[in-house]
Amino acid sequence: MLERSQSTQQQARETIANGGVVIYWRPGCPFCERLDAHLGALGDEATWVNIWEDPQAEAHVQSLNDGNSTVPTVDTGDISFVAASDKLRERTAKLLRNVVEGKQAQQS
Repeated sequence: MLERSQSTQQQARETIANGGVVIYWRPGCPFCERLDAHLGALGDEATWVNIWEDPQAEAHVQSLNDGNSTVPTVDTGDISFVAASDKLRERTAKLLRNVVEGKQAQQS
């Protein structure tokens, strides 16, 4: 199981409104585990939402994926995708690096 801090759909909305990245996941999902391992510490920059613990989150994921509860779904508000391939796991990492760079620029 993922060892990330867990959030709600309400927190996910706030993350997206602030330019962040939300990752929707569920326990037992091997693609979610691979994404988590690929991201390492960078994954701490994302808001992680377990769709099995938040019905609003599951409904949101379904709205993004043609009615399916497919995870891991990555959402920024502008774009969303299922990060089940190496290419899309790397795309997720790039989005999170951009978030980190944006935070660093604001602090300068």
